[in-house]
Amino acid sequence: MKTTTYCSPCVLCYNAGNGGELVYKVNDVVVYRRDVCRVTGKKKSDFTGEMCYVLVPYNSTDNSVTMQVPVSNKAGHLRDLVSRDQIDELIQNAPGIETLESKPANMKSQYATLMKGDSLEDLICIIKTSYLRNDERMKNHKKLASIDAEYLDKAEKLLYSELSVALDMTYDESKEFFEKEVALVEKRNAKAKTKSKARAKAS
Repeated sequence: MKTTTYCSPCVLCYNAGNGGELVYKVNDVVVYRRDVCRVTGKKKSDFTGEMCYVLVPYNSTDNSVTMQVPVSNKAGHLRDLVSRDQIDELIQNAPGIETLESKPANMKSQYATLMKGDSLEDLICIIKTSYLRNDERMKNHKKLASIDAEYLDKAEKLLYSELSVALDMTYDESKEFFEKEVALVEKRNAKAKTKSKARAKAS
């Protein structure tokens, strides 16, 4: 397997990905530490005195769980919900996202490092790596690695939960849509590569 570099700066790192104040209003949908949330208001923190956004999980029905995130967004973990244009770009880029180096001794730390970021590309890297590692184990009649299954499940839940909100689809619909579109891109890329080889051979 190839080795990926962790989240290089790109459009998929989103607004204020490296910190910076964002302006949101009540009922705006945002993402904080990979969780889709809704803005319910602002209040001054009792601990730091900073003005904070008050967030609740997107699917919360009673607002019993709330989070306070500084408006300054110094840590850079608050960002916009992924847009349709960014999803289209993610689909185009997905086939080229490299997998992690397969080192059983530190797979958990590699996965955990990517999970701490904010890029959806990193989630795809986890999904591709864990899927390919377990697929290889199955072909070799080996037991599936629990760490790969664990992080595959985590990454898929985070990725498709955000896509489902952005695309106004159910979780399963967003997963089916994304996987289908990526497969089409892979098919087009394969055809283009075959034609390129044919032209090179003919010349």
